[in-house]
Amino acid sequence: FTQPAARYTDGSLMKTLEEMGIGRPSTYAPIMDTIQNRNYVEKKDKQFVPTELGVIIVDLLKKYFAQIINVGFTAHMEEELDAIEQGKDTYRHVLQEFYDVFKPEMDEAEEKMEKVTISGQDSGQVCELCGAPMVYKFGRFGKFLACSNFPECRNTKAIVEDLGITCPKCGKGTLIKRKSKRGRVFYGCSQYPECDFVLWNQPVDKKCPLCGSIMIVKHYKKGPDKIFCSNAECENHKKGEVVHEE
Repeated sequence: FTQPAARYTDGSLMKTLEEMGIGRPSTYAPIMDTIQNRNYVEKKDKQFVPTELGVIIVDLLKKYFAQIINVGFTAHMEEELDAIEQGKDTYRHVLQEFYDVFKPEMDEAEEKMEKVTISGQDSGQVCELCGAPMVYKFGRFGKFLACSNFPECRNTKAIVEDLGITCPKCGKGTLIKRKSKRGRVFYGCSQYPECDFVLWNQPVDKKCPLCGSIMIVKHYKKGPDKIFCSNAECENHKKGEVVHEE
């Protein structure tokens, strides 16, 4: 019996990109973030699993942009960018070469590509403005709630993940997971703007034994997760403690 190839993880996908000559070490992390933030894939047990949206987009791009959406073309573009950096080619020539391939395919896609609608997943919540069901949608900065009665109703709401940890600054609110306008995850007090407490690393419900500040956890691609003190002036801010999974 044969088994399907293992799904990509962060490490195996980076290794494959490197072997194929796609991207650079500085672009690998943004690639991983982009395919997840745009809901092309979901991470399950540290593996990337394609979503319905991801499968549809890949199929359409391969059908209408076959000369561009392939490994050979992308790797060649990387070589051309290196040539520009080294003064062996010009950006005008590279852009013109790309445009000569891209323009005919774009014209055909605009004429023949069918419109695809993906229905939002029911959230179990009701829109407080019109009473219609709220569904999960995906935007530039990730997942959010939107009214299913769009465009008649344009109500949207951010998805709030409450960590259940009391805010160490005001003691009234709890810490919740948020996203900045650039899509970066951070953790702030639910009482904002009355309380402006914020952390850029995931907090844990544990106090530092030296200074009493809240502890934070840092995740590493290589090696175990560690917790540190969130207080930059504390000795435990630099000295991490390995997180032991139960």
